[in-house]
Amino acid sequence: MAAYAKAATAALASRDTFSYVGPYTNNTLSVLGTPQHQSLPSFLGNNPLPHGFPWGTYTASNTNYYDTTPATGVTRHYDWTVSKGSCAPDGVELTCLLVNDQFPGPTIEANWGDWVEVTLTNDIEDEGTALHWHGILQKQTPFMDGTPGFTQCPIAPGSTFTYRFQADLYGTSWWHSHYSSQYASGMFGAMVIYGPKNADYDEDIGPVMVSDWYHGYYQTVIDALFAPLPAVNIPASDNNLINGKNSFDCSSTSLPCTADAPLASFNFTSGKTYRIRFINPSSAATEKITIDGHTFTVIANDFVPIQPYETDVLTLAVGQRTDVIVKATGSSTDSVWMRAYKPTDCWPSNGGNEATAAIFYQDADRSQNPTSSAGPNAYNTYCGNDPLSDTVPYYALAPGEAAVTEVLPLEFKSNGTNLLWYTANRTFRVDFNDPILLESKLGNLDFPEVENVHDYGSNSSLRFVIENTGEQPHPMHMHGHNMFILAEGSCTSNDTVFGDASGTTEAGHANITSGKRGLNVEYGTNAKRADGGYGSCWDGTITNPSNPQRRDVQMLLPGDYIVVQWNQDNPGVWPLHCHIAWHLSAGLVWTVLEQPNAIEQEMQIPNTMAQTCRDWSAWTGDHVVDQIDDGL
Repeated sequence: MAAYAKAATAALASRDTFSYVGPYTNNTLSVLGTPQHQSLPSFLGNNPLPHGFPWGTYTASNTNYYDTTPATGVTRHYDWTVSKGSCAPDGVELTCLLVNDQFPGPTIEANWGDWVEVTLTNDIEDEGTALHWHGILQKQTPFMDGTPGFTQCPIAPGSTFTYRFQADLYGTSWWHSHYSSQYASGMFGAMVIYGPKNADYDEDIGPVMVSDWYHGYYQTVIDALFAPLPAVNIPASDNNLINGKNSFDCSSTSLPCTADAPLASFNFTSGKTYRIRFINPSSAATEKITIDGHTFTVIANDFVPIQPYETDVLTLAVGQRTDVIVKATGSSTDSVWMRAYKPTDCWPSNGGNEATAAIFYQDADRSQNPTSSAGPNAYNTYCGNDPLSDTVPYYALAPGEAAVTEVLPLEFKSNGTNLLWYTANRTFRVDFNDPILLESKLGNLDFPEVENVHDYGSNSSLRFVIENTGEQPHPMHMHGHNMFILAEGSCTSNDTVFGDASGTTEAGHANITSGKRGLNVEYGTNAKRADGGYGSCWDGTITNPSNPQRRDVQMLLPGDYIVVQWNQDNPGVWPLHCHIAWHLSAGLVWTVLEQPNAIEQEMQIPNTMAQTCRDWSAWTGDHVVDQIDDGL
């Protein structure tokens, strides 16, 4: 631990007198990770409580939450404004995107089955915006997914839009902007949906967001990313944060910087058990999370409760969440470090690879840094998730046979001007002015090729074998669904992907044949086999076939494949995409059009969605939209 952090931790000593009021100073732009943050309740208490709970007799073991959602009759209201402002999460002063002047943004809390209304006013004077509610299925409200060019036009500067959706799953998630890579500059926050427990604990510490951080506004990063060839600029992060807090060595930057920025802190009492809701809202980093001298009991991944298992290190890819229980096994005077480490094997970094937060037991000396030592896996560099055999959903569901199976190889290659990501030889760019869902409602299903729309009609289920031919990992995220994660493993040669073992490379592409660090792929128009299809790396084996892991983000390692499946039970237009912000910006999106007949004939889309387009059209009539990436 660097010496410059000592004073930052010492700032936590004034626990009883610390005043969390504006004007905010240094990096204290959120109450998360401060002594003022209160433990979360088991549920919000101003609901009707049939049988003692807002969700009545539904439990984690007896209820299929994909088919059943309680009707609480309660709506949670939030009123937010997003604007550009100054923030210094690690002491380095930057231009950030702040929601209600906070970073991270406000936490949404609701009970399972509540409705949530968020009224967002866009005070960013030169950018549109939109908010996505990560992991929410949106089964009744697919138009509220918050994806511009898919379900709405961007919210124009000066305009206001109200999102309304039901908390149809329970557990831990986050919300974030889905307009270009805005969330990389701070436009995100936690989301806690209270629901039935699948394990007992004493207190709920609440959200702990572990994320990389860039010392440049997201648009500056995008501009560098899309510099014309032969430039290849992979955006390296500058620091790591826990609940928007860490310290930075000011001697290594020319930007305005305040030394010894405060660190996050948490409170333990000996003998108690604590639920911690870890979230990775990074732009690109995989996070390895440990607590010195303590172990985790994992109880949920994303919005899926699982059979508890123990580990001493958590691996969270971008967009993933893991809920754990930690037993406070220390003595009353102990203090220990919580660590979040971003391995450079998973994404490049300019430094600042570790964030720490202090955990103080009840009688600890809060004027001193913890002196605990890192555990054996604190700096583990494996980028993949825990084995599928360990992650067994608490409520068992079998995937069944898929109606459609496709193989989707991912490639990083030139379009003649820039390097872009291609899925099965197709890249992607959104049209902000013409949302796909609104066109589908009109029966117009002839979309431009660059929108990469695939009509799967009324097929009952889809299965994709996604193959990573590149040298970087991909946390693959599906909107509108939890995915069954059927299998994962290595692609061993080009024969299994393209049916061609004589792959070549272009200038700027490493000729790497190792199964774990990318395949030797052929870049160009001949990537497909002669018959127009792709070879599958998968041998057909399913891990836990009667009850495979389910989640909405799964890590795909370089040179590997994953097999995912979901039921087509949610009419809409849903992106399947990599959640690394810079990969997403560069076209790594596969657009799933689900049940277009139901969209056209049955879906009732409110007029407010079309109003976003009228407002956006009026604003863009005399403003130039600086969209050099794919927009999503």
